[in-house]
Amino acid sequence: LGAPRQSYAAPSGFVPLPFAAGQWTRHKLVDDKGQPSFMTYKVLAQEGDAFWLEVVTETYSGRTVMTILLAIPNRADPSSIDLRAVSMKDRNGHVTNLDGPMLSLLRGSYQGALSTLTLSWQGLPQEDAAVPAGTFTCCFRARTDATWGPWHSASTSWSHAAVPLSGLVKSQGIDKPTSMELVDFGVTGAVSPFHPKTILEGG
Repeated sequence: LGAPRQSYAAPSGFVPLPFAAGQWTRHKLVDDKGQPSFMTYKVLAQEGDAFWLEVVTETYSGRTVMTILLAIPNRADPSSIDLRAVSMKDRNGHVTNLDGPMLSLLRGSYQGALSTLTLSWQGLPQEDAAVPAGTFTCCFRARTDATWGPWHSASTSWSHAAVPLSGLVKSQGIDKPTSMELVDFGVTGAVSPFHPKTILEGG
């Protein structure tokens, strides 16, 4: 990954971009063992008041895909998250669809993991941040806590309104030596090579 080549001016507001079909972000992650991976978020399509999102995780051991139907009527309120469908594809290509009682059982865990998509930046300190995707002026710095079942992570994050979805530019672990850096992003062009028909047609 090369040095930043593009610069982004200070954000003009305290709210992230609203969700729109075509948005995408790609981050490089390094876990507490120093192992790298890449995570790509995509907004594939809108269905009523909800959006189909795809999360692709790539490691040396393979690629996994999770597709979710998500509604967040209030981006500043984590309790407003409504997870309506989940489909997971493991590294061997096996697909599992979660719905009905199974989805209800796991909804709490997924809401904890998706809490990074609910954002409130007003009143936060601002600092510049440079990552492979570019140099971002006056990012909002905050402590971020993410929970997924028994897994919990605390980190310091830097976010910018030019970045879609979570707005995340970079993060550094507080309790563990983990990191995330924005590699690339766009507000149009997201497509799914895994679910080109079912997801984009809302089936």
